Amino acid sequence: MKENFYGVYEEVWHQWNDFQNTMTISKQIVRSEILKSWERCKIAGVNPYQEQGQEIIEGSALKEARERQEELIQAARPVMEKLLSLSSDYGFLAVLVGEDGYILETLGNNKETIDLARKTNFIPGACWREDKVGTNGIGTAMVIGQALDVTGAEHFCRGLHSWTCASSPIFSPEGKLIGVIDLSGPWYRENKLALATIVSSAIAIENNLKQSKAFKETLTYRQLSEYFLESNPDPLLVIDNTGRLVKVNYASEKVLGWKKEDLIGRKADEIFDNSQEILFLIKARQSVKNKEILVQSRKGILRCSADVSPISGYYNENVAALIALKMHEGSQFYISSPPALKGFEVILGNHPCLRESIRLAQIAAKSDAPVLILGETGTGKDLFARAIHEASGRKGPFVAINCGALPRELIGSELFGYVGGAFTGARPEGKPGKFEQAQGGTLFLDEIGDMPMDIQVYLLRVLEEKKVVRIGGHKEIPLDVRIIAATNSDLTKLVKEKKFREDLYFRLRVLTIHLCPLRERKSDIPLLFQHFVNKFSQKLGKTITNIDPSVWSLLNNYDWPGNIRELRNVAEWAVNIAEDNTISASHLPSYLSGSQTIREDSNSFSSTSLVELEKQEISRLLEHYGGNITKVAKALGIARNTLYRKLYKYGLKTRYSVPKSNVTKRDISYKEAN
Repeated sequence: MKENFYGVYEEVWHQWNDFQNTMTISKQIVRSEILKSWERCKIAGVNPYQEQGQEIIEGSALKEARERQEELIQAARPVMEKLLSLSSDYGFLAVLVGEDGYILETLGNNKETIDLARKTNFIPGACWREDKVGTNGIGTAMVIGQALDVTGAEHFCRGLHSWTCASSPIFSPEGKLIGVIDLSGPWYRENKLALATIVSSAIAIENNLKQSKAFKETLTYRQLSEYFLESNPDPLLVIDNTGRLVKVNYASEKVLGWKKEDLIGRKADEIFDNSQEILFLIKARQSVKNKEILVQSRKGILRCSADVSPISGYYNENVAALIALKMHEGSQFYISSPPALKGFEVILGNHPCLRESIRLAQIAAKSDAPVLILGETGTGKDLFARAIHEASGRKGPFVAINCGALPRELIGSELFGYVGGAFTGARPEGKPGKFEQAQGGTLFLDEIGDMPMDIQVYLLRVLEEKKVVRIGGHKEIPLDVRIIAATNSDLTKLVKEKKFREDLYFRLRVLTIHLCPLRERKSDIPLLFQHFVNKFSQKLGKTITNIDPSVWSLLNNYDWPGNIRELRNVAEWAVNIAEDNTISASHLPSYLSGSQTIREDSNSFSSTSLVELEKQEISRLLEHYGGNITKVAKALGIARNTLYRKLYKYGLKTRYSVPKSNVTKRDISYKEAN
């Protein structure tokens, strides 16, 4: 066995010698990771005949390196002591190396090994990176990011052939490589269990770091609580060193207009115009007094002054900054409207079902696959479609078409375009369709469930072939268009009834997003209503600062068949009616006050009630707008054709004229079935 041991490493030495002379090896004895390291060393110009480490830091430089990585040293020291006791029979050194490749500490008591370490400069302060001393356990483990053992002539530099070492990288709780733990000794004392032992040691150090981080966070937040006495009249905010708000007090809520839960976790640049300067102050541990600062509140931008104070952690590292805003007499005023929201920012709400829909939409934005958005009227399907487009990075435009708003005979030409003279009344020069207009961007097909069957056939072909032919033409036009479709219809039911093509349905629903109705996310009503009140107050030049508590009970007890769009209309109505700075229950539409009788209990809501509510809402709007179909449809957020069908469905045609052309066989059959 001993002869075999020496024979293998003598053969490795011959291969090392061949490599240095010819850059090749003759036998498959050298491991691939070692050979790749040799090749890197050759490229880096490492001297294969050097006898010891060449780069060493001492004195204040070494002291500074240790202080900078004190947390790693504290976490590793007990593990190194245990490691040394386990390997004492082999005379090994336990070695800790920092993230930059310099040895921070060594532990060992075997005189032979210590003398060998001094001879090769394997001492604290020495740099043991691969590009400095060639292939070795420490430096090569850092390069490949995994544990490795290196013995004898596997080392690139001849002076290290007397060593055997097993090394494993150490990663921070955030996953960053921050050091290496190593066991090293004379090459002929190689221990095959050393690699497994060193990997276990690295894991133990990483666990110590995680525990230390948890302890520091607990301690840090305990310190922060001292700053946040709610009796403090000034708005106080804390930003951590990643640039996010981690704590605010009650005064901040009052000034900024947002609840704590809406502020915590937000990026600093969403609140402060000079957040980068604040982050610099955190890292530099600098305090500043009376700094002029612009703060984004819910109602606009505030100009005020601020005191910024850094907060240190357990090891005196920078963890956060405390910002105290000062609202001096005359210094608090709005200088502009809040910046326009875009993308997913326009979708307000914190209910889990909404956040899940947003999560799926953000995933969908990274793909070009078709998206199908399902939800009741007024749930914000168009907002989701536009947000997906804006987050996708597609350079082309967002083009929308309402498949239920166009007459049957026009939807084909609107979608696919036509050539000159294709039909009576066609433009002589022809006209591009929505597909061509959306080239390079997104085409949003709203109310896809209302698309005629014959158009569905053509649409499917365009989606499959990614080419469009204008009506009356022959030229195929290549397309680069992302499709997002939406409907409030039950497409699976329409497929079973042969009113929607099954193949088109499966082509569109590659990625499906369901939007929950407002009655299932009532916790978002205060946020949404306040948003709409602020919006219409600004539009009408009013200052609405208070909402009477009685308003919330009425809004919460209503089941919102028109969803967010109906809530928006109610907010607009209330702002128009309000005569002072307060909205009370008397400013809400009268039908809301009777909403408690709509349900048998707070946990049930029948489909019959929804139908009756919709009928009542349409009747109310017809009365309000004097029978003007266009205005009623706009208020409901639906197409005129859809409104005509609902008039027929609810028997309201006796009072308001319904053009015969707008009543289809589907409507008649629906009425008979109900």
